[in-house]
Amino acid sequence: MADQEQLDVRNAAGKPPEEALFFYQGESEVVAPGVFFFPKMGTSTVFECDDRLVVVDTSPRWVAPRTIEELREKHSKAPVETIVYTHGHIDHTSGAVGWRAEAEERKLPRPRIVAHEDLANRFDRYKLLREQNNFINRVQFDLPEHMGMWDDSNWVYPDVTYRDVLNLEVGGERFELYHARGETDDETWVWCASRRVLCTGDTFVWSSPNAGNPYKVQRYAKDWADALERMAGLRPEVLLPGHGPVMQGESLIQDALLSTAQWLRTIHDQVVEKMNEGKWLEDIIREMEYPEELAKKPWLQPIYDHPEFIARNVYRLYGGWYDGDPAHILPAHSDDVARELMGAVDSKSLLERARKLREDGDLQMACHLADWVKKGEPENREAWELFRDLFAERAKVERSLMARGAFHRAVRLAEAHLAELRSA
Repeated sequence: MADQEQLDVRNAAGKPPEEALFFYQGESEVVAPGVFFFPKMGTSTVFECDDRLVVVDTSPRWVAPRTIEELREKHSKAPVETIVYTHGHIDHTSGAVGWRAEAEERKLPRPRIVAHEDLANRFDRYKLLREQNNFINRVQFDLPEHMGMWDDSNWVYPDVTYRDVLNLEVGGERFELYHARGETDDETWVWCASRRVLCTGDTFVWSSPNAGNPYKVQRYAKDWADALERMAGLRPEVLLPGHGPVMQGESLIQDALLSTAQWLRTIHDQVVEKMNEGKWLEDIIREMEYPEELAKKPWLQPIYDHPEFIARNVYRLYGGWYDGDPAHILPAHSDDVARELMGAVDSKSLLERARKLREDGDLQMACHLADWVKKGEPENREAWELFRDLFAERAKVERSLMARGAFHRAVRLAEAHLAELRSA
C-alpha cells in the first residue's frame, strides 16, 4: 500500500473519517507471508504457523462470522490454536463466540484464549454494569435508544493469563506478548519478530489516542507513551492497528509511533507541571498548548477522542474531583442553583445575550446561558428551543465523535421535552 493511501482513512464507502476509522469494513489483505489482516470494525489478524493459526483479536460478534468466512474462503482452512485478546473491549473480544462455534462445528479442538490477567476483572465489571454500559454507549456513539450491545453471553474468559511478558510458540513461530496500560489497564500488544509484524491493539488507531474518554474509566497517557516507544524500538516493518488500515514501511511506522508518544507526553507533562504549581483543572485546561507540528499528523486528528479530554484524564489520574471552587465541595443541585438564578435575573435578557453570543460565533458560552435558563425555568419553551438549536449547530462542526455524541443527545432530550410541553 502506498504511503498516501495509508494516510487516507476516509475510504469507507464515502463515510466521514471517524466512521471510516471505527466502522471500517475493508477487505482482508495478506500483509506479510502468512499474515492475514481483516480491517473490520475492531480489526483481526491471523498468523499462519505451519498447520495451525494464531488469531489476534476476534472482531466484534456481529462481524466475526464474516471474518471467519473470508479467512476460510481466501486464505486458510487450518485450525485456530490460539486467540490473543489485546484488551477486553467488546469490539475486540466478543467475536470469540463465533470462533469457538466454528471450531465446534468442524469438530476441532477449542482454541485457547490468552490475555492479560486484568482482563477477567473487566468482564466482571461489564456484567455488573451492563445497563450502564448500554446507556453510556448509546450516548457516546449516538445510537438508538433501544440498542444494547452488552449481552452477558459475549464474555468468553481467557484460558491463559500473564502479568508482564509472555512468549508463545505456535507451530514453531514465536510471539511476544507485552502488557501496557493505555486505553485500558489490561492491554496486550503482540510482536512477531520473524515477520517484523506488530499488532498494537488500540494503542494505535489512526487518530488522537483514546486517552481521555469522558464517558469511561481511567486512561493512562504516560504508560501509553512508554509502550509506543518500546514498540518503536523493535523497528517493525508492518503495523496492524486496532482500527483502520494497515501501515507499512519502517520509517513511516517510526514516525507514527514516536509522534503519538510525544503527543501524549507533552499533554501529560504540561498537566503535571501545572498541578505542581498549585493550579486547578479549569485553569490548566485554559493554559494547555498542543504542538502544531504534531497536531497536523494524519494519525493524530481528534476525530474520536479530543486532546482536552486527555488533559482532563491526566488530572483525574493524579488528582481528585474537586475543582477549587469551595461552593462545589458540598454543592447544591445545578437545577436548584438555576432556579435561584432565574429568581434574580431576567431570563429574557439571558436568552437575548445567548443569541448575541451565537451571532458572534461563541456557541460554547451561548450553550451555558441557554442551559441555565432551561434548568431554572423548565417550562420555558424558548429556552429549550435555543438550547436544542445551539447544540445542533455544535454537532455539525465538532470533529470529535465523543463530543458530538453528547451534543446529539442534548438535541434529542430537548426535542423530547418540547414534545411534552406541546402536548401538555
